[in-house]
Amino acid sequence: MPDLADWRERLRGAIRRTGRRQNAIAEQAGVSPETLSNILTGRHTNPRFETVAAIVHAAGESVGWLLREPQAPLSGSDLFMMREIVDFLDSHFPAPRRRDSSRVNRR
Repeated sequence: MPDLADWRERLRGAIRRTGRRQNAIAEQAGVSPETLSNILTGRHTNPRFETVAAIVHAAGESVGWLLREPQAPLSGSDLFMMREIVDFLDSHFPAPRRRDSSRVNRR
């Protein structure tokens, strides 16, 4: 079971990394700036899952990332970037042909 004790700190960090103001994150998540602040500081001790999920998504992360699920080793934005890189490489560099190991010239 992942350690969930520091989920608020991870959420605060995700919001900081966006470079956006908390008001903008709150607006995108559909919550008031006060609600967001109360959740981040722990004054709101038991926020609804849907509210936290909306905030996490507004910060560009996934709930799996926030909860440190082992199936989600990369953040949502990391997964998106990885997919773009793979697509670029696939379209610009064909896969190399495999050499037949039985035909390797041995000296």
